[in-house]
Parts: sequence; C-alpha cells; structure tokens
Amino acid sequence: MQITEDIIKALHNCIDAVGSISEFSQQANVNIETVSKYLSRKTNSIKKESWDKLYPLIHPYLAKSAEANANMKARKAGTARYSELSSDEKILLDAFSALPRELQEKQLLEIVELARKQVHETKYEA
Repeated sequence: MQITEDIIKALHNCIDAVGSISEFSQQANVNIETVSKYLSRKTNSIKKESWDKLYPLIHPYLAKSAEANANMKARKAGTARYSELSSDEKILLDAFSALPRELQEKQLLEIVELARKQVHETKYEA
C-alpha cells in the first residue's frame, strides 16, 4: 500500500486517540519501529501484512469525504471522555472499534436487546 498524506494523517489521529505510538503499535500488533518508519516517511509503502493489521484501526480516521472529517472531529472531541473510562471499558471500546463495521452493528443490536430485556425485567420485579 502506497503511503499517502491521508494515511499519515489517519495514523497520527488514531495514535492521538489511542494515547501513544506504543499503545497503537501494541493494538495493531505492528513493531513500533515500523510504525515510526511510516510516520517519518522513511519508506514509501506499507507491506500487505502490516496494512492488514493497521487498516482496521485507522479506517475510521481516513478522510474519504467531508462527513468522514466531521466524524473524526467528533471522535477527537470524545477523547477527553475516553480518559474517564475504566480500563475494562477502554479495552471493550478498543476491541469493538477493531471489529468490521457489519459485526459492530450486529453486536450493538444484540447489546441493545439485552439491555432492553434487563430494563424490562427490573421494571416488573419492583
């Protein structure tokens, strides 16, 4: 994959959201030196095996349209709230964001249904 300005920006924004290049590197399972090499443009391309690991993390940060840019700004605004979460909540959100979009939607529907049932049970137990 050719390294473009959009990819560099997406890497920077994702690293900012995650908190550090080290944390990003661990989540992506890509060597920190390799990530640094991409950021400093010491190479012009990303190997397929590395791209396959990086893409799920940076995908939300790739600027495809004005809507994507607006979503990225909203996501960055939410990073302050992210720091207030427990470590278990952060792990859950990070794992969820690594899922493909279709699976995220499916899991969200299941979670909402579980919550609805719980609220219903609690409401009628009282």
